Amino acid sequence: MLLLIIVLILLLLLLSVVIYFFCVACLRWNIGNFDDVNDPCNRVLGEFKDAVGKGIEHINSTPCKWVETKSFDGLKIKARYFDNGQKNTLIFFHGYRSSASRDFSCALKFYTDLGLNILLVDQRSHGKSEGKLITFGVKESRDVVSWVKFLNKEYSPEGIVLSGMSMGATTVLLAAGGFLPENVKGIIADCGYTSPTEIIKSVALRFLKIKAQYLLPLINLCCKAFGGFSIRKASTVESLKKCLLPVLLIHGEADTFVPCEMSRIAFKSCNNKSRLVTVENAYHGMSFLVDGEKVKREIKDFLAKYVN
Repeated sequence: MLLLIIVLILLLLLLSVVIYFFCVACLRWNIGNFDDVNDPCNRVLGEFKDAVGKGIEHINSTPCKWVETKSFDGLKIKARYFDNGQKNTLIFFHGYRSSASRDFSCALKFYTDLGLNILLVDQRSHGKSEGKLITFGVKESRDVVSWVKFLNKEYSPEGIVLSGMSMGATTVLLAAGGFLPENVKGIIADCGYTSPTEIIKSVALRFLKIKAQYLLPLINLCCKAFGGFSIRKASTVESLKKCLLPVLLIHGEADTFVPCEMSRIAFKSCNNKSRLVTVENAYHGMSFLVDGEKVKREIKDFLAKYVN
C-alpha cells in the first residue's frame, strides 16, 4: 500500500512538472516589449541593437493599414498591410514570443524596394491577434491559409510569397504540405525547426539538461487536453516531401537555439527548385544582419526566378 502511494505521488509530481512546462511554453504571457530594443527581452540583439531599432522606427513610421481576418477556430487575427501598389505580396510570420516589427525590422525596406506589397502578421496569441495558446506552428500553419484567402479576396495579388522566421518559418513550411492557392509562388524560411517535438527535445537538452523525449507523451497529452492540438505528427520534413513550391531555406551556422542541422535535414526533403543558404557566425535569426549582402543576393535571385 505504501509503495502504491509513493508511486501515485511520484506520478502526480511528474504530471505537475509537465503541466508547468506546458504553461511556460504555450500560454500567452508578457515577457517584455520586443519593439523596444532597450527592453531586457532584447538582450540577444547585441551589436545589432541599433540597426534593429532603426528598422522598427522605419516600420512604425511607414503608412500601413491594420487588417484582420478570422482563423479556422474563430480567432480574430490581425496584420499590417503595406500597400506599395505592386502586383505581388509577401506575407511575413514572426517567431515564437517575438514581434513582426522586430523580426522583420531590417528587411521591410529591402522587400519594398524589390517591388512587393507586405503583409506583416501578428501570429495568434501575439501582438494584436487573439489567442491564449502558442502551438509551435501547428494551428499557426492553418492561419497561413486564412491570410492567403484574405489577400486574394481583398486585394487579388498576382503572386504571393510566404516568409517566416524561427517558429514563423516552421509555420509556413508546415502549411506548404497542404492545399495553397495557385498564386502562392514560393516560400522563404529563415531558421525554422523541423518539428515541435524536435525543438522541445533540443532546447530541453541544451538549456535545461533534460532528456525531454521521455516526457513528450505527457506533454502531447497536455497539448491535446488543454489546447486541442497535437505536436506528434507536425513535421516540416514530411510537409516538404509533398511541397511543389520552390523553397529558400536560410540558417545561421552558429545558431544555438534552432540548430542549423534542422534546416539541412529539411532541405533533403525539398524539391529541386529549392535552395539552402547558411551564414557563418550567425546566431538565431541573425543571418540577414550578419551577412546581408549574401542573404539579399540569394533572396533577389530566388524572387527573380520564381515570382517576378
